[in-house]
Amino acid sequence: MKESVLPNSESLSPPASAWPSFTSQGWQSWRAGLRMDVDKQYADIPVCLCSFVSGLCDSTAFNAATVFVSMQTGNTIFLALGTANLPSNVPHMWLRALASIAAFLLGVYCFSKLRHIRPISKATLASNFAVQAAFIFAAAALAQTRVVPAMGDLHIAEQLAHDQAIDFRVLGPIALLAFQFGGQIVTSRQLGFNEVPTNVVTSVYCDLISDPGLFSTASNPKRNRRASAVILLLLGGIIGAWLGWSQAGMSASLWLGGFVKSIIAITWLFWKPAASK
Repeated sequence: MKESVLPNSESLSPPASAWPSFTSQGWQSWRAGLRMDVDKQYADIPVCLCSFVSGLCDSTAFNAATVFVSMQTGNTIFLALGTANLPSNVPHMWLRALASIAAFLLGVYCFSKLRHIRPISKATLASNFAVQAAFIFAAAALAQTRVVPAMGDLHIAEQLAHDQAIDFRVLGPIALLAFQFGGQIVTSRQLGFNEVPTNVVTSVYCDLISDPGLFSTASNPKRNRRASAVILLLLGGIIGAWLGWSQAGMSASLWLGGFVKSIIAITWLFWKPAASK
């Protein structure tokens, strides 16, 4: 009687020569897809989410150092007040404002250079947001590990404010956060969503309320984006404020902001590519 032979793993596996071909083709297809520009349909969603991150980080930075890292209009006024040594009960506020403005401008300059390498391709956008996330995580780590205690503990920050003292170490996280926010606003412009600057809402308030179709039931994407940006910025600020009072501390807001940026970075890798013209 002839014995039956069960198939072994080797007989079930495809020829070894088939794997290199498949791997090579798959890798080439993946790389080619990453070089393609993203389809802008729904691309405003990640941009609007950036407003949420701005709210988180600005509420934390202001509580920790009485300065903004996203909204540079306020910092410009703080810098101007510093010429008269005002406010007298907040020493060196001008220095923190200057550090934020300088880092922000440097971020804008550096990230704007991406226009030379397909700024809205899947790979570029993913790398862009990954770098932004890394800078926020770096600031969060400095706060969490108490290298910069005023950035992570609201009680320490408030005690410094009460004593009219300053911990110059806060300049590090301020610069890291402001730099990546420079990249954030550049990205919103490169994607063409100028109505959502992600960093400020003054012009957004104006454009939203003066929109003739403010209360129209017809499709109005720009109105919807502006309204979403305002709500998300406010929501981020509220969450950042309450996290500051929680046991997690202010660093939790930064970790959350970095997490959101990381998710956005990964999302770009799988975004639908734009149709070929």
